[in-house]
Amino acid sequence: MNIIYKIRKKFCGFRQKYKFKTQIKYLRKLLFFIFVIWLFGSFLTIISQGFFFRELHETAYDYFKYFWYVIIELVSGFDIPADEIPLHPVSQIISIFMLIMGIVVVGLFSGQIISMFVHVLQRTEYFPEKPDNFQFDSPIILCGDNPKLYNIIRILKGSSYSRDREIVIVDKTADKIKKLDEFDNIWYVNGDPNDRHILEKAVGKKDCRAIIFAKHTSHTDSAAIATALAIEEFAESVHTVIEIPNSQNISCYEGTKVNDWINVSEFSLKLISQSVLQPGMAKLFSRLISDEFKEEKTNHIYFSSVPLAKFFIGKTYRDIFKLFVEKFSYLDLTLIGFAKYLESHEKREHNLTLRNTNYFIQINPVAKSSGVNDNFIKRSGKIFFHKDTCLTENDKLIYLAKEIVDFEKIASLDKSINVEK
Repeated sequence: MNIIYKIRKKFCGFRQKYKFKTQIKYLRKLLFFIFVIWLFGSFLTIISQGFFFRELHETAYDYFKYFWYVIIELVSGFDIPADEIPLHPVSQIISIFMLIMGIVVVGLFSGQIISMFVHVLQRTEYFPEKPDNFQFDSPIILCGDNPKLYNIIRILKGSSYSRDREIVIVDKTADKIKKLDEFDNIWYVNGDPNDRHILEKAVGKKDCRAIIFAKHTSHTDSAAIATALAIEEFAESVHTVIEIPNSQNISCYEGTKVNDWINVSEFSLKLISQSVLQPGMAKLFSRLISDEFKEEKTNHIYFSSVPLAKFFIGKTYRDIFKLFVEKFSYLDLTLIGFAKYLESHEKREHNLTLRNTNYFIQINPVAKSSGVNDNFIKRSGKIFFHKDTCLTENDKLIYLAKEIVDFEKIASLDKSINVEK
């Protein structure tokens, strides 16, 4: 992560924590109050002295010096010495008023400083507020307070994919959510995630993801739907994942641009049924999607980064698989498929609904049928990409490994790997 970006984020976070913007507004009001009292008190003193002690003042300068004496009284609390400048009783009353105003000003300023530190101390057990004037690069937005919130934060922070990403919690009661001391870089935005102004504070400027929690389990959650629609309307580039209560609610999302919807109950039913039919299936899934934070060096499914490594571009999946066997056998890695990038016209041509993404996921590519010249084949009305599909720079490899693999770095260290087609 860019060091300048980190410094700016730290500074803006510090400024937000101590409410510098609010403090400056208050200080401006206080200074304006002092200015008005100073002018008012100075002119009253001048009028009083000119009316009752005119013989003591020879020039206009003798009157203007009261501006200096009054400001001293106002900001320091010191009275004007009677042997230096004799004051009429009316002027003395005005002087006492200035002394009281000075005490009030000092009290207001001190009270504001104390209030600021008390507020900071009271907020130590809660997540910090996201800076208003700083936009994160690649945040993960968690919309809505939910009992699963802490667990999903732990999983996200434990993943190598998101350790450098900011997590932003958006909810009307987000400022009341207590923080997790073991993690940092977690922020909150207080407000309704359906509100465009609230979304504008939370959405990132480069790569942004959003998780929308369902608040109801027995029927359609209209709030979650509204949030999903608001995010996609505000920034379609945001990859949105929404939790839905049950399969009956799927029809509510089919007409939207929401990327992924997860029916937890359906997943659990499928896993239970497969586990009883194939003993060990539950353990397999548990290890594939387990929390890295709890189980270090656990196998996970990874997508290679874009662009694809140069020595893979233009090669078929079959050739790449062979290359893995011959050149990358020393890596704890198993190639299981690829994600093929499709242009919009290709999606329309093959009537593919890829949910606001241009990647077609192909696990364990099928064998190429005789007479097939395209990258894909059709079986039972469905499209499959075969092993002889050529991969381009926008495509991704899908592999099973214990950590992310930098193929470009490996190629630069191994001169025996041919970078050309």
